[in-house]
Amino acid sequence: MSAFSFRWILLLALWTAGSQTYITNRREYTISAGLAFMIQCNEESEMQNVTVSWSQLENIRGINISGNTLWFLPAELSHNGSYSCLSRQGNDTWETIFVVSVCQQTCPAANREDEATSTKDIDCLLPQIFKIDPQAQVTWRNNCLPLSVTNSKVFPINNSRDMVGLYTCFVSFTFGGQNYTAAQTTKINSQSKAYVVTKPEIIYPKQDKQKVTLGESYTLNCKALVGMNDNDETIMYWESDSGLDLDCDSRIVEEGDRKYMLCAVDIPEVTKEYLYTNFTCTVLHPAGTDSGKVILIPASQNERYYWIGLGLVALLILLCAVAFLFRVDLVLAYRVVCPSAAVSSDGKSYDAYVSYLHGDQHSSSSAMTFALDYLPSVLEDLYGYKLFISGRDELPGEAVHDVIADRISQSRRLIIVLTSQSCVSPQTNATNSLLPENLSTSELQLEETNNTSDQIWSAYEQRVGLYDALVKQGLKVILVQVEDGVEEALLPESLRYISRTKGVLKWKQNGSDRVNRRFWKYMRYRMPPAKQKKIQELTVL
Repeated sequence: MSAFSFRWILLLALWTAGSQTYITNRREYTISAGLAFMIQCNEESEMQNVTVSWSQLENIRGINISGNTLWFLPAELSHNGSYSCLSRQGNDTWETIFVVSVCQQTCPAANREDEATSTKDIDCLLPQIFKIDPQAQVTWRNNCLPLSVTNSKVFPINNSRDMVGLYTCFVSFTFGGQNYTAAQTTKINSQSKAYVVTKPEIIYPKQDKQKVTLGESYTLNCKALVGMNDNDETIMYWESDSGLDLDCDSRIVEEGDRKYMLCAVDIPEVTKEYLYTNFTCTVLHPAGTDSGKVILIPASQNERYYWIGLGLVALLILLCAVAFLFRVDLVLAYRVVCPSAAVSSDGKSYDAYVSYLHGDQHSSSSAMTFALDYLPSVLEDLYGYKLFISGRDELPGEAVHDVIADRISQSRRLIIVLTSQSCVSPQTNATNSLLPENLSTSELQLEETNNTSDQIWSAYEQRVGLYDALVKQGLKVILVQVEDGVEEALLPESLRYISRTKGVLKWKQNGSDRVNRRFWKYMRYRMPPAKQKKIQELTVL
């Protein structure tokens, strides 16, 4: 038996004479030689008071008529042709023309089509055969290759990727004392997407407890993995033990190669009837069923306060982090907005004492340029600071030792300008450190060395200032590096300590104003608030 194109090709009302009607239909079949085959007159022939007659069947071997059914037992090549069936009921006549083509092939061509879904059972639709012989034996083939399933009218397939193709059921039966074999081929077509049967699985909720607040809205969410199952076969819904009306808005979402179904129920206002009730989300599919439950419980006031407190702590930490990152800008902005509150009255005459290595050496020229030119032009002229600069502000005839000690004691900061000659030899003994254990300005004696007098006075300034900063803790030190070649390991121990704890500001001698902008911002941050400030400022600073 084989494939037919089952279609009504022509439906004509040839004439209507009074109440008489004549209708002609046409069907086509392609069958396999050697297989039993049957064709049945139109469905109206099963009605009462309907007479059926077949034409062109005289002396054709292997063709039998049984009621309204025409049997080919079995089909032969000589059976090619057209067969006409007339059905009459009163004044109405139906003529059905069957065009039969017999070919030589083991498995008949497809005579019916079906479309793959996630769970498909292929039925062997030969009910007349099984009615004649209930003990008929069934075997299956896929693309004409034998399958292991035997004696089953239904062939189950659990994966649509395996379903695509031709499936033929062969039925061996007994009719009129003779053994025959009939067959039917079903063509399974794949849909646009390959469907894989998977038992649905609830992702959430499982067995959850959700805390809610009375009077507020809440949404019950349910998510289930449905694989690539057919959407029309999957049902998802919410229900409650108390019989609450729960309208679920379900939809399908794809995440990668997986498909999920979401079902959400919006509760506009949580009331007491929603509390301590089992809400169950269920997903149904022919491949299986799964469910998850959630219970709504009221959130305690203490817990609300806990989360509020936790949020405030997190906000405080965030504000502290922001304040730390922008501390320099915040301090400078505060000094601008509240200049009178920022300035303290400590009775000191100078904002900073500037100590540098001054002389004619090339190595100290950068220090002199910075200390005598750049530093006063910015701090004094632009921001109103009062500096005492060694080598510039001493009065003639004053004792150097007394001037240094007095001016440093009258200063709020000590600015030490570092150059490559600020380094000492690693072999320098402890007495050459800038911070002896017992130091007083009246008892300090400078040892005779090969250093120049300028280097001696610079070292003396630093000794007095560092003693006041580190021992008396009354003076803050600002280290400024103005040239390359300054190695921290070769600095005196006291300077190394300040470098490690306070850091070193680096000024670029040949850098542009934009390059040194960060330097001047941090220099102002390290300096005390200025008592007065020039109205005119350079935007590049």
